[in-house]
Parts: sequence; C-alpha cells; structure tokens
Amino acid sequence: MSPSLAWRREAVRFLPLILLLAIVSAWPLVMLVVGTLRSAPPGFAGSWTLAAWSATYHDPGTLKALRDALLVALVSTAGATLLAAALAFVSERSDLPLRRLITPSMLVVFATPALFYAMGYGFLANPYSGQLNALLHWTLGDLAPRLNIETWAGVITVMLLKKTAIIYLFLVAPFRNLDPSHDEASQLAGAGVSQTFLRINLPALAPALTVAILIGIVGGLQAYDMVLILGGPIGLDVISTRIMDYVNSGVPSDYARASVLSLSIVAVLVLLCLAQTRILGRRSYVSVGGKRGAARRVRLRRARWPLAVTSWLALALIALLPVGAVLFASLQPFPGIYQSLSLDHYQDVLRLPRVLDAIGVTFSLAILVGILSMFLALFIAQQGRALRGWRSTSLRFMTLVPLAMPGVVIALAILWGFVSVPLLRQLYGSLWLLVAALTICSLPLAIQVTSSALAQLSPDLGEAARICGASPRRVFFDILLCLLAPAFLAGWFMVAVLVSGNLEVPMLLKAPGLSPVAMVVYNINASGDFSGSAALLVVLLLSKLALCVTGLGLLHFGRYTLRWNTRRQLASLASVQEHFA
Repeated sequence: MSPSLAWRREAVRFLPLILLLAIVSAWPLVMLVVGTLRSAPPGFAGSWTLAAWSATYHDPGTLKALRDALLVALVSTAGATLLAAALAFVSERSDLPLRRLITPSMLVVFATPALFYAMGYGFLANPYSGQLNALLHWTLGDLAPRLNIETWAGVITVMLLKKTAIIYLFLVAPFRNLDPSHDEASQLAGAGVSQTFLRINLPALAPALTVAILIGIVGGLQAYDMVLILGGPIGLDVISTRIMDYVNSGVPSDYARASVLSLSIVAVLVLLCLAQTRILGRRSYVSVGGKRGAARRVRLRRARWPLAVTSWLALALIALLPVGAVLFASLQPFPGIYQSLSLDHYQDVLRLPRVLDAIGVTFSLAILVGILSMFLALFIAQQGRALRGWRSTSLRFMTLVPLAMPGVVIALAILWGFVSVPLLRQLYGSLWLLVAALTICSLPLAIQVTSSALAQLSPDLGEAARICGASPRRVFFDILLCLLAPAFLAGWFMVAVLVSGNLEVPMLLKAPGLSPVAMVVYNINASGDFSGSAALLVVLLLSKLALCVTGLGLLHFGRYTLRWNTRRQLASLASVQEHFA
C-alpha cells in the first residue's frame, strides 16, 4: 500500500474524531483568542487591537493573582492526592472496619456544590458566629480558642478537603482493578503494606494519578466560590476572581481582558499535559486482562484500629462537618441563632412553583448531558488508543482545552457561534442550547474518567472477540461497555453533579422557564435568605443521592441480566454438545 493511500485511509477513519474535536475544543479556543483581540464583546461591532494584552500584563496585580492561584492550586492538590490515595487504598484493598462508608461519604461531598461546601465551613468556623466556636466556648469558656476559617490556610484546607472527594472518585476504580499478583509478589519479597502501597500500587496508578492531579490543579486555578466566600474578607485575589470581576463588575464588561487571563490557564494546561506525557512515557499500565485472580484484602494487623480512627476523623472533616453545618443552618431561623429550630424553610421553599420547575429542568439536563458526554467520551478515548506520539499528545490537549476556560467564556463563545449560524440560531433560548454548552463544559472530565479506566483494559480482549467472529458493535456493547460500566456510571454521576451545580452557563444561555436549581439557589441566597438557600441545597443533595442510588440499581440489574444471558448461552451450548455426543 502506498503511503498516500494509507494516509487517506487513516484520515477517513479519524474524520469523525477530528470533526468532533473541532466542535468541542477548537471552536471555543478560537472564540477565546478572537475575544482577546476585539475591542467589543463577541456579537458587537468593534476593531482589532492588542490593548487587552498590554493592559492585562502591565497590571502588577495580574502576576500576583497568578502566583497566588498557583500556590493555592498546587498545595491543595498535593495534599488532596495523598489523602485520596490513602482512603482509596484502605477502602478497596484493606480490611479496615466500616470501609464501605468511605465511598458514599465521598459521593455526598462531591455532590455538594463548592459554594455551599465553603458556606458550610463558614458556618462552622467563622470568627463571629461559627458553630464550632460556639461549641468550644460553651465547653471551655473563656479559655476556648477561636477558630478562623477566613484565612489563607483556611481556603487551602477547605479546597484540599473538597478535592479529596473528587480525586478519590478518580482513584477508587483503578485501585479496585489493580492486579493482585503484584501485591502477592511484593509480599513474598518481604515488602510491607506501606512499601507495597508506595512502590507498587502508586506507580501502577500513574495514568489515574496524573489525570487526578491535572484536574485538581486546573480546578484550583479556576476556583471561584471558595475564594469568594472564605478569601473575600482577607482580600485574596486570584485569576478566577479577576476574570469574574472583568465580566461582572465593569460597565461595559471587559471580556477581552477576561479572555487574556483565561488563556494563561490554557498555557498552564499545556505545560501540565507535556509533563504528564513525559511521566507516562511509553510504558504499559494494563492491569485487567483475560486472566485475573480474585483480589485479596491486605490485613492491617496492629495498624488496623489506628488507621480506622484516622480514617473516621478524616471522613468527619471531609463530609460530616460541612454537610452537617449546612443541614443545621437550614433549620435555623438565621445563622447564629440556635433557638426555634424548625422545618419552616423547607415548606417555604417547596411551595415556590419555580423550585419544582427548576428541579425538573435540572434532572433533564443532568440525564441528557451525562449520557451524551459519556458516550462521546468513550468514542474519543477508544479512537485515541490507536494514536501514538504527537497525535496522542495533541488529542489529550484538545480534550482538556474546555476545562481551562471558565464557563462564562465558553457560554459566550457558544452563544456567538450559534448566533452566527442561521440554521442554529433557532436553538437560542432552548433546552438544547444548554445541553450543547454543558456537554462541552463536561466532556473533558468525562474523557478523563473514561481514559483512565480504558487504560487498564488490555487491547487483547477486543482482538480476541473479533477473531471469534464478534462484530464491532458486539465488541463495544458486550465487552467494552460491560467492563467499563462502573466507570461509565461514575462518570455519568460526576457529570450530572457538575451540571446541577453549574451557574455561569445557565445564567447566560437560559430562556424564561428554564432556570435550574443552581440559579434558584443563587437568587434566594442573594436575597439574604441564607437558611432558605441551605434548605434548597439539602433538597438538591437528596435528589442527587436518589439519582446515584438509581444508577447503582441499574448497574446491578445490568450485571444480573448479563450473568443470566451468559448462563443461558452456556446451557444451550452444553445441550448442543450433548446432542452431537
């Protein structure tokens, strides 16, 4: 075959992937670059200029904001990765008491929006009316120390705890799929539990760990809610707060300088992708193949109860205290008032017609965007496995580009793109425009979840099925999708949670009657009804947990159906063999 013909066949094979990446990655990035060069917002008449670049980087506060954002992102991500890896290990590979409570606790924390997670710790440890300060004063009197979460250390700590839940959900499935023979070989060589964890387990999880670290750092650079709630009183200024100030504070809004700062996050993302490629190299991380033994849990022996107490304290800090604070605040007539607790706020909130409509819109968006994002992510990740070298690096970077742009910038880019195309202009103000925008925002996360799970599946599984005569469709549904079902549902749930808590995109693209719960919560909180917004948050958390239980039920039903079909096919095959015998 000539090189030109081979190149054409390869181009035709990857044409759908190229077109998809052009829509979800190249398009927002191009609109972001165009926005930095325009003197007016997208959609308005203006001139081409470099004034935004000059004004942004000649501002002395820009470099300080970037330095502070990197400090918060790096420190919180490093601590969260170590804590999440330890919790994932004791949850999936040890005999720790009550280890089954770790994953549900992490799901609850992940389902809690960042705004109210920060508010929960604000309710707990603010220096004025913090619940922990009141408890310490009641027990110790004037000798009680006064906690203050509104500090640099407080912002980093709360962000670290929130990221722990996110990174844990990235690592729990890879920890479960580790090859148990590696642990057995390490123990036979005389290595202890801690040595096996540090020298065997963690290096084998390099794809999932690097993805989790990358997501944590980029998410830390974009963190806005926690910095606003806990860092606002001390004047903490980072890249995300500056971007939102440019968009919301000025009249008219300075979208050009906001886009310039967003491109700085994209530059950091490029460096992180290059570092990830260099770390992973060309090594193989396959741990799920055709033959696999049952994983045996590590016996902790003397360290069992000390690790159990430490893990329970960590879960209390990560999940119990902030969620409990929000729940308690929803019962208070006002923060700081500890009498007359009631459920009146729940009744008042649920009586609002807009709340019931918002719950319906939120569930519709969560289901549609979650399913669409995961199927697109599975297609992109599967196609990307055939790429090598610079093509693989380019694919990884293109899939992460939307992650580095704030939701408000992506919303503006999509709005401008849809308004510019006559056939798509009719979608403006509809549910489908929200679905398209939120899918682009969520696709990077879905791709990372799918890629890290797919990296552990041996390509031999699909090749063996094709040799036996299975069609590509049957390989996809009967083998690939079944093995990736836990990661698929976990990614769908994570996307659904992010969609239900997204505020920027619906604020710019929504139509009348299409307000999700996040917007209603924001409006109630902005009106000064903190307890009412906390009550609506609790309702949202309960709805997400019900969604999670439904997903787990579907997973168990699918596994049961798969086992039943397999047994029936084996029974039919056995009867045929007996007949011919």
